[in-house]
Amino acid sequence: MKDFSQKVALISGAGSGIGRALSIELADKGCNLALVDWNKESLEETKQLLRKKNVAVSTHAFDISDKEKVQALPDEVIEFHKQIDLVFNNAGLSIVGTVNEVDEDDWNWGLDILLNSVIQMTTVFLPHLEKRPEAAIVNTSSIFGLFSVPKQSIYNVGKFGVKAFTESLSLELEMAESKVEAYCVFPGHIGTNIYSSSRFKSFEKDDAGAAIFGANADTKEEAGIQFKQNAPSSPEHAAKVILKNIKKKNKRILIGIDAHFYDLMSRLFPKSFLKIIWILPFFRNLFKPKT
Repeated sequence: MKDFSQKVALISGAGSGIGRALSIELADKGCNLALVDWNKESLEETKQLLRKKNVAVSTHAFDISDKEKVQALPDEVIEFHKQIDLVFNNAGLSIVGTVNEVDEDDWNWGLDILLNSVIQMTTVFLPHLEKRPEAAIVNTSSIFGLFSVPKQSIYNVGKFGVKAFTESLSLELEMAESKVEAYCVFPGHIGTNIYSSSRFKSFEKDDAGAAIFGANADTKEEAGIQFKQNAPSSPEHAAKVILKNIKKKNKRILIGIDAHFYDLMSRLFPKSFLKIIWILPFFRNLFKPKT
């Protein structure tokens, strides 16, 4: 995509984190926005941050696991903005627990948001994107979509699914010589609230995420604070990296030196990888925060 000016981008999870940072970064580039988040208050905060920027902003507050609401969303966006050029499927969640601890409701709730909503949002907007001179679908996976860790089975399955779906979609679009491009984003440890807002079936200091990302707290509240403070990459940095790679047409977007490191280590040492990364909190100073 040559530039983002005068385009219209839809962003899910726009109430905080990478979604909010993408909203601000795109608005600075003259891109109009359709913002989606389940949290109406957070969504309004994002809109207020954009009020002095010369772009059109619509807000759509609902849970993206609501299939009927997602089905109706393209008409709402087109009615307000008259077009749609980019779709960022960015919303996410985490459920921390062993396979024995999570139940069917956890699986259904988690995968509806992590994976099924990405598939539905893509399919309902794709016909509209096909009408544009250039367009893009940008789906956020995770480094946990590249390798698996314990106590994150639902998150792993969802993010691996996003990776597989986006890669398949990208190949189909290329074969059809479509002007729509599909990108998959693999963030490393980003300073967001995802750990604080996780659903915990149990909490231990060595939980995946806490141990890997440097948290060493006695409670999940403390771990969430440490998770955000210890992040080597900020949401603002992540947004810049994503948009830079879209302009360069890099379909596989790794964010953070830690993401590149984990990706490489998982390929070089597939059998002993988890044992190796468990010691990384001792070397967290290697990954200097970026803003």
